[in-house]
Order: sequence, then structure tokens, then C-alpha cells
Amino acid sequence: MSVIARIRWLLSKERELGMTWEVERQGSRSLLVGTAHFFPYSFRRSLRRCIRRADTVLLEGPLDDDARRKVIEAGASRQGASLFDALDTRTIRRISAALAAPPDPTSASQLYWDLLSGGTGEDPSDPLRRLKPWMAFFHVWTEYRRRDGWIYSLDADAARIASELGKDVRHLETIEEQIETLDRIPLDRIVSFLQNADWDAYRRDYVRLYLEGDLARLMAAARDFPLHEAEEGLRHSASPRNRPPARPRRSRGTWST
Repeated sequence: MSVIARIRWLLSKERELGMTWEVERQGSRSLLVGTAHFFPYSFRRSLRRCIRRADTVLLEGPLDDDARRKVIEAGASRQGASLFDALDTRTIRRISAALAAPPDPTSASQLYWDLLSGGTGEDPSDPLRRLKPWMAFFHVWTEYRRRDGWIYSLDADAARIASELGKDVRHLETIEEQIETLDRIPLDRIVSFLQNADWDAYRRDYVRLYLEGDLARLMAAARDFPLHEAEEGLRHSASPRNRPPARPRRSRGTWST
């Protein structure tokens, strides 16, 4: 790679997808891709190459407007404790500082908070108190990362590319199963992560390990993330109609069951 090409690559937000494994079973070959729901880099070129070779694309869950509506409705119907009532004052100040509305009224962040607060100018944490703890957490965590350039979604890009290429798209989970998983996240795990985790270090480690394709270390680094245990539970109870193959094992440089 020339110096100019190297500089262009460094300045680009496009990266090669390394979190992939090839699986062979009963004469069929599949490509497993470890997803990144939000990320500071795009993998669209790599995804297009992967999906172009496939007959069927199996995504984690539906991403259409109806699915989004169901998630929003489920997350807005809080009946128990509020996340912010369980946090200490220091963490609430940290969240408010990280999510404070910027001075530019035309910015995406200002529009984001106007949607949450109805344009009332209230403290950013106030509308989040009305949400279920998991929804409040993901609002906080998503916005915190988005402000640092985490604007790409591998899931959404994969769904879009599969649709453009006319592939048969199926889902590992229903939206109802995903909501049930979110409802199972213990409040104390969310509180512990927000109060004790080094947000910046976690974010940096996640990017580095994902780009390196280091699944074992990535999972170890994510063990304290609130959704980690809930996702493990869902994997063990995946719908029989789309249950994934047995965990692949490395064999002669390839992945096979």
C-alpha cells in the first residue's frame, strides 16, 4: 500500500471486517459474523462481499419500523424503580455532563433531546426517569458513544445490503423475545456498570478488540456490560425454528462443526 493510499485509509471510516468465521456442516458452508450494534467505523464493503455470496441472511432480530415501535413502547412503560433513583449523585452528574445539550440548536444532539423532552429544555436526565431502566441505560450509552462518532450499525447495514441484493432474510430472534431479554436485565448490573466502569477505557478496548477479531478477549472485556448475561440466556433459549448450529471449533485454519 502506497503512502497516499495508507493516509486515505487512515482518514476513512471504512474498515475490513475481521470478526468472521467460516462454518461447514453436512456439505453446507456458512459465514458467521460477530455483530457490532454501534461502532465508530463502517464495514459496508466487507458486508457486501460477504452477503453477495450468501443465499440466506440470518440477522439477530428484525429492524423494521414495527419492531422499533414495539421496543420504544415496551421501554417507555416503566412500572418499577427508575434507573436514576438507583444511581448515586456522582454518576448522575457524570451522565448529565456527558449528555448535556450542546449550544448549537441545530445539532443532532439538540434535536435528540428535544424529542425526549418535548422541547421543554429540561435536564437531559429528567425524561429518562420515565423509562424502564434498560431503555434509560441504552439512551445514555448510545448517545455517549454517538457523540464520539459511533454512528454506524453493522446490523442495520447488513439488513439494508441484504434487501438491496434480494437475499432471503430471516431472524434468529423475534422482537418479543428480544424485549423479554431486555426486561430480564437486573437493575443492579446497569447501576454497577454506570457507577464503576471506566467508560472511555471500555469503549477503546471494544474498538481495538473488535477490529482485531479477538472474540475471546472481547467477551472477557464485556463481562460486566449489562446485557452480557441476558444475551447468554437468550442464546440458550433461541427459537427452535432458527436455532444456530453447534458452536464452531477451529480445525486446520477453518471453522467447522
